[in-house]
Amino acid sequence: MNDSHQSGLSIGVTYAVSFTVYGILIPFLPLILNAQGLSDTETSIAMSGTGLAALVAPILFAHLADRKFSFRRLMPALLVGTAGSIALLGSSKTAATTFMIIFATYFSLIPALTLLDSFTMDFVIRNSGVSRKRRFESYRIWGSLGFMVPTLGLTWWFSDNHIPASVLVTLSVIACLAAALCAIKLPNNSPSASTAKLPSRQALSAALAPPLRGVFIANCFAGSALAIFYIMYPRFLQEIGCSTATIGLIINLGVLYEIILMPFSGRIIAALGIRNVILLGFLSLPIRLFITVLWPTIPVAIATQIFHGPLVIGLLIGVPVFLQENADNSFRHSLQSINTTINQGLTRIIGPAIGAILMTMGGNDNALRGQLLAIFAAGTLGLVAAASFGLSTMRTSQTSNKRA
Repeated sequence: MNDSHQSGLSIGVTYAVSFTVYGILIPFLPLILNAQGLSDTETSIAMSGTGLAALVAPILFAHLADRKFSFRRLMPALLVGTAGSIALLGSSKTAATTFMIIFATYFSLIPALTLLDSFTMDFVIRNSGVSRKRRFESYRIWGSLGFMVPTLGLTWWFSDNHIPASVLVTLSVIACLAAALCAIKLPNNSPSASTAKLPSRQALSAALAPPLRGVFIANCFAGSALAIFYIMYPRFLQEIGCSTATIGLIINLGVLYEIILMPFSGRIIAALGIRNVILLGFLSLPIRLFITVLWPTIPVAIATQIFHGPLVIGLLIGVPVFLQENADNSFRHSLQSINTTINQGLTRIIGPAIGAILMTMGGNDNALRGQLLAIFAAGTLGLVAAASFGLSTMRTSQTSNKRA
């Protein structure tokens, strides 16, 4: 086995095990908090800790990575920190303490997974001359597969459809520690050290100028929509009659569509153009959410999972690749982390706040009404994201044509 293939294998395994943690937290964390006595409004407030963490953590650790800090040492440390924070989650009973624990969890988990993306894209660029050329999605697909593992395994093991919150917390801790062990074997592929004192300042300048400005503005709206959706959706499925295990299966059906599309994402981008692929990703969000509001049933929830595929290809493949194409090697990590800071930071404070307000408006006697209000608001924000990105792309194209 040559060094390049072995290094690529270690990246794929690290993706799979690391995203197993997300596979537990994203579908089940709101349900864990609800089982511990937090209301939907308190859960929204506590979950906003993810946004505060993403505001400060990604750019901080990206600065270290761009300064040639060893990534295969940095990522295991971040994952061990995540494991320690999650271990405290089982003893939390109030919104305030849960907020602090969630903040600590995502303070280390978000930069770990964001830096893994930019690290992998840098690895792909450096090894583009090998005989078996790999694309970013060839590695990222293992993260999607890892995301599916917890739900499928838990559903098989707990045939009575009742998954204890303590089991979910314990499995998250184990997955974090296993991912840390895998990350130790990552290749020593640190990017070139930046010549600037602040790589993040260079990245911010690029983010505020065309063509990247339109992407970041659209991500502000889309990220807020997704923040509302990911908190409300598991509880929405619960309200319309789904068991805990069924909720996981429905969410992972969307991941299955993502896995089916991902190997072809390079060809899709080549055929449609990266801007059109990103636009389709933004558009899939409001279409899905408006359909869900109009027909809030289990069959519709299952059918609309098909929109998850283009969403992921557009926002989790298209956007990072687009940013990487417009980044200098000295601030690759920082540019990707600015996207994370917006998409998972600012928006995960705004989104849960909107969700909490709408849940209150829905009334304490009708949780489903409040959830549908929140999902409708998320769809509206998604529509604004698609419109803002489409208009910015149109203006950029017109400017380019005039210059030509």
